[in-house]
Amino acid sequence: MKPNNRLLGKYSSQLWYIILIPLFFLVFVIAYNPFNIESSELSRYPAVWSVESGRYQFNIAMIMCIILMVLVLSRTLLYILRKSLSKDGGNYFVWISGEFLTMALFTALYVSLITKGALSYFNALLYSFIYLLAVLVYPYLVITLSQLLKSASASKAAVVDDTGTRMRFYDDKHTLKFVIAASAVLYIEAQENYVRIYYIDADQVKSYQLRATMKKLEESLSSNGLVRCHRSYFVNPKHIHALRKDKDNYIYAEIDDLAHTTIPISKKYYDEVSDQL
Repeated sequence: MKPNNRLLGKYSSQLWYIILIPLFFLVFVIAYNPFNIESSELSRYPAVWSVESGRYQFNIAMIMCIILMVLVLSRTLLYILRKSLSKDGGNYFVWISGEFLTMALFTALYVSLITKGALSYFNALLYSFIYLLAVLVYPYLVITLSQLLKSASASKAAVVDDTGTRMRFYDDKHTLKFVIAASAVLYIEAQENYVRIYYIDADQVKSYQLRATMKKLEESLSSNGLVRCHRSYFVNPKHIHALRKDKDNYIYAEIDDLAHTTIPISKKYYDEVSDQL
């Protein structure tokens, strides 16, 4: 399964991982001490892991900071590379495994340093990887599943029927308002709290205004083959006749309707649009 737009397409989705995972680690490990450090190998180092002295809480907070920094860097890079990663679902899960390993590498380094090398780095690495995996697998699963459920809910806004040839558009109250062949859709324009769907009917360009936001339709439009080309536009690449620049270097897509309608292409989305042609 390929990771969908909910997991990779928006940086706000990555913020859930960045904020909630370190917070869960801090609260859960301090509150429950799930690995009973006092009876583990780490109990040999009371100077750095004593709960009574507050060292335990301090070190857990420091490890939380390590997790936070790894996630900030990893999730930012993940967002930047989202296009290539989305081509293969396995890449996303390899990326998550790499996050766990990176957290464990730096956590092991920290533990080895505070024990002044008494606990070898490789032993610390083994403890770190097992403990982090055992604790963090829960927030990872919860956040990922919640994102997928939101994506499934959002897909109700516009879906393809069983034949794969028609799109159904729902308004902001999830009421079915408009059904159109996917191949007939030219482009969709955002208009404040509405969107306007431009389509071909009997060789004429017509439009339908739907009370819904582009944000709500974004994922389902992408899954049905439309491409975002501007903050206010989605376009069907099958109906792009040509891309051109004007004298001011603004880029436009020329639609293959009788009027040769043009819509703007942002530089941010130019590569994505051109790749579809």
